[in-house]
Amino acid sequence: MTTTKPKRRRGLRITVAVAIVLVGLLVATDFVFAAIGEYQVSKKMRAELTLADDPSVTIHGFPFVLQAMRGDYEDIEVGASGIPIGTMRDLQVSAHLYDVKVPLSELVSGSAHSVVIDRVEGSVRISAADVNRAFNSTEVGQVLNISNLTIVPTPADTLVDPGAEPGAQAGEKPTPTPNQTTTGVKMAFFVNFAGKQVKVSMYGVLTLNGTTIQVQPTKLELADGVASLKLPEILQQQVTGALSKQLDLGKALPFTVTPTRVTVENNVFIVTGRATNVQLGSGRSGLG
Repeated sequence: MTTTKPKRRRGLRITVAVAIVLVGLLVATDFVFAAIGEYQVSKKMRAELTLADDPSVTIHGFPFVLQAMRGDYEDIEVGASGIPIGTMRDLQVSAHLYDVKVPLSELVSGSAHSVVIDRVEGSVRISAADVNRAFNSTEVGQVLNISNLTIVPTPADTLVDPGAEPGAQAGEKPTPTPNQTTTGVKMAFFVNFAGKQVKVSMYGVLTLNGTTIQVQPTKLELADGVASLKLPEILQQQVTGALSKQLDLGKALPFTVTPTRVTVENNVFIVTGRATNVQLGSGRSGLG
């Protein structure tokens, strides 16, 4: 009996070791096949979206092989940066493609022609540098030479001076209606005025209308935050004119995604949207 127990323990250890090795091999194999699939999807996305470089692609869900055998992928994440649209040069675009149906043979060969996506959720990020560039694309923006622009979110109650009449500074009701297509924003930047660099704070409203973001300044002050230090009237007019800008995203959101929401984070505007029942190869999903 003393010799039987050690043999059983040794046999159990061998069985466990073999199982661990087999699981490791299966995971490694699944990883390799997933990498191949991601490479093929990346090439397809580059052609479909007319990108200069291959986008990043991550096929989520495990095991990949099981999804591949079904020809149905739970979630494929696609990302690309440095996308130029109009005066903007560095848009960051990302999308989650849910319930993607493509035959395994077409995926492996890279000849996928019948890709159907149940749902797409996409977003585009506009950096402060691109917003700064857009403001300086106007004639008055070039005169002011707006620089070092920073962006932060701000609540609606900071957008106007206490006691100010609605629309007194912007010509319209300044506070945004609480919904997903409007949001408050605060920007700080330098401008040239009377031969000096002046730092200005602008409070305003972003409004999403289709694929266009409208910037509406509602309050301007010197950037030291003292409310009594107002800008000279001529400078207020110039800054308001330069910042009352429409940023047209065109087709920055791919896969026929319809923009539905605009938000603000530190130094970035974010537009998000969704699309359903998308078929690649239709010629309507690219950027441009």
